[in-house]
Amino acid sequence: MNGKAKDDARGMGKHRIEALADGIFAVAMTLLVLDIKSPENLWFDTDHALAVHLAGFEHSFVMYAISFVVLGIFLFCHHVQLHFVHRVDRRLLWTNLLFLLFVVLIPFSTDLLGDHGHLQLPVVIYAVNLLLLVLLLYLHLRYLVANPRLAVPELTPEAVTLINRQLLLLGLVPACSIAVSFHSPRLGMYLYTLLVVPVFLSGRIDQLTRGATEDDDPAR
Repeated sequence: MNGKAKDDARGMGKHRIEALADGIFAVAMTLLVLDIKSPENLWFDTDHALAVHLAGFEHSFVMYAISFVVLGIFLFCHHVQLHFVHRVDRRLLWTNLLFLLFVVLIPFSTDLLGDHGHLQLPVVIYAVNLLLLVLLLYLHLRYLVANPRLAVPELTPEAVTLINRQLLLLGLVPACSIAVSFHSPRLGMYLYTLLVVPVFLSGRIDQLTRGATEDDDPAR
């Protein structure tokens, strides 16, 4: 009994955070498409006229696609870090909640950028939104390293180095977008397509998380 009480004092289970994160990411990714509104109370005599009208939504469609992929990337990164979590204490819980707060803000910053992509400020707001997500993932990892009782044994120095490297790459793209936006806001927006690069370079991280998941599987 004392052993169980001592273990409970070390923290809480992570599964409710995983479920909450999955739900919030699903809602945020769904909200993105609501910013693309079909024509209402408009009459088009020809398919060509309708096509010309829809072409005006090009910027919104591009931002929808980019933000959908961006959210998918951060969903992946968040799950990677949760793979290395064994228990959750109050501070780690709030770090995750703050991370999810800025995840829910992505549809707003996407809509702002989609409607005013010719301006620099929306590009900066969108970039800052992503930089805050990267920062909170970094703080999440740093806290795990400082509190090994909350982490699984697979959180080795190699794993920490690989994750930090991936977070650095994810942070460089928004930072470069801000710099490029001084010259061309639209070009700054299209730079976010480079965010897929860190994902394709994460093969070693996948191997480490696979090991952590297998060890955490109760069926084993």
